[in-house]
Amino acid sequence: MNREPLESSTISGNLPQLTEPFSLAWLLHPVSTTDFIRSYWETAPLVVHRETPEYFSRLPGLDDVDELITATTSGPIRSVDDGLMVRTDARGTRTDRRFRLDAGGMPDVQEAYRAYHDGFSIVLNRIHHRSGVVARLCGALEVSLHHPVGANLYLTPRDSQGFLPHADTHDVFILQLHGTKEWHVADPLDSLPLASAKSGPLKSFSGFRAFTLRPGDVLYLPRGFPHEAVTGSSSSLHLTVGLHVFRWIDLVSEALALFADEHTGLRSALAPGFLDAPLDAARLATLADELARAAISQPLLMERAKARLGARVRATGKAAGGGHFRSIDAISGLTLDSVVARAHGVLCRAGSTAEEARVEFAGNYVSGPAFLAPALTFVAGHERFAVGELPGPLSAEDKIDLVGRLVSEGLLHCTDNDDGGES
Repeated sequence: MNREPLESSTISGNLPQLTEPFSLAWLLHPVSTTDFIRSYWETAPLVVHRETPEYFSRLPGLDDVDELITATTSGPIRSVDDGLMVRTDARGTRTDRRFRLDAGGMPDVQEAYRAYHDGFSIVLNRIHHRSGVVARLCGALEVSLHHPVGANLYLTPRDSQGFLPHADTHDVFILQLHGTKEWHVADPLDSLPLASAKSGPLKSFSGFRAFTLRPGDVLYLPRGFPHEAVTGSSSSLHLTVGLHVFRWIDLVSEALALFADEHTGLRSALAPGFLDAPLDAARLATLADELARAAISQPLLMERAKARLGARVRATGKAAGGGHFRSIDAISGLTLDSVVARAHGVLCRAGSTAEEARVEFAGNYVSGPAFLAPALTFVAGHERFAVGELPGPLSAEDKIDLVGRLVSEGLLHCTDNDDGGES
């Protein structure tokens, strides 16, 4: 086995924490986002070793896991695998358990304690549904990347292994929060697998490179890279941030659906008995050619397809951050000099027609007459501004009323409260 560190992909240093936490730049520092996208995105692992163990101190730590186990969400967002206990023994046999729920539907945390003591890793899936600070991290990365982002939390006892070697079908950032963990990463067997590809334990796993993550370190793994992780003399807590990227096939699929709305040929049925007959290759080629020509000659078609992907990002549900009720209380004191900012980690988009202007964000929207278009476009393009800076044919009262509406709907917050939960 090759157990050498990833020399060409490892950055080390004693690093100051940046003033804008949770952005992609903060996560990668000192690697620039430009270098990351050019040299590592979808192609190669990246390890950043930091001599700053408190770098991720705003994220959940070891002492928060108990509460997160028992923190529940209601409704269809909750899944049976929100919490798992996983152990792989020395023979390579994996054992899984789901959290046992009591009569009131609460996870049995005492059972989790016993399982952890017996060598089981505690897995909290979709933690962005339960932790406001993790939701803020995921939202900030969505603002930077424009792809859906979610997160799982993994607590592994010492001298243990949770999962067998496997390859994920989505890219991940692994943030080491507590303790240490040794990671083994091999070259991909399948480049950029689709999300629908089957994933499971690998039949063979060799030729990997090994390295250790410590608190404050981060690892980027593109999808398809086989990996496993084991603990040594200390337990380990890490956050896996999953990037569920949109691919070109997703954009083409959205465009095809839109094209079918206007093209009856795509909506017509396949011939009766088509399974026993050859397909009409000429007709298929004609349809493909028409779609290709529409994609080139009708830019609006592809823009609408792109907008539909954007709507899917903005609609992803996450836990709310704290402190926004303070901003709502402050609406009555807004003036033209008041400075407001976009809510942290919220991706928004402005658009207009001859009759209406609107700004869409987080599964919500605010709309109004078309003359609001310049103001709403300005809001979507600026993370921080004074109320009086809003452009367009608006009176002072109009500007204050519009900003108040956007604060009450959750898009903007009043910066006078930045020392509270939103900071």
